[in-house]
Amino acid sequence: MVEAKAAMAAAEGYAELSASDLDDVYALHLAATAAVGRPDLIKPESHDFFRGILEGGGRITGFFQDGRLVGYGVLQTELPPSEDARLLIGLSAGDSLAKLAGAGVLPEAWGAGIHDALIDIRVEQARRAGIGHLYATAAPGNARSWANLVDAGFSVRLLFEKYGGHLRYLLHRDLGRPAAPAGEGVWCAAGDTQRQRELLDAGLTGLRWRRGGDGARELFYGRPA
Repeated sequence: MVEAKAAMAAAEGYAELSASDLDDVYALHLAATAAVGRPDLIKPESHDFFRGILEGGGRITGFFQDGRLVGYGVLQTELPPSEDARLLIGLSAGDSLAKLAGAGVLPEAWGAGIHDALIDIRVEQARRAGIGHLYATAAPGNARSWANLVDAGFSVRLLFEKYGGHLRYLLHRDLGRPAAPAGEGVWCAAGDTQRQRELLDAGLTGLRWRRGGDGARELFYGRPA
């Protein structure tokens, strides 16, 4: 299954990047973040961050169109203390954990499913590497990012301040367990961060999302059945 998925990804233009792709990755990152123009929604990364990943701190998958890099996704396997979320998720020191540490897609390629595919590919890479748990962070205002993660089986476990005081969801996926159906719970507007914090403090988890009657996104908080 993993090999078939990897072969399909390669055929569609996805490939693992190397140190020779560093400048292209960083240029894409700058272009994608500039298009959004909101550092509170997307964390700006340094050239050195991408270098560290490509030199052994993880792996980066790229998507190419007509020979041009138009998307990337980072799987960070070496976590510095500031990014080690085991305690926040309730894991032990012996549990293996990696981070989906950002993805970028050029604006002209938005809406083509590249971000979704980069999540799925990195999940399979982590599974193949024997990693038991994955996590990611996403700003509540960056609905494209967190909704894609929830669709991929991640659940909202925490809403906290990170990266200079910006509000972030912490989303987690246990690769050793299939996603459980949601039991009883409540729907909450994604923009109501205070109510979501109350639900999370009560031990609930953000398990799925939908659009409400006004078109705004809502998150379902409950306990897995």
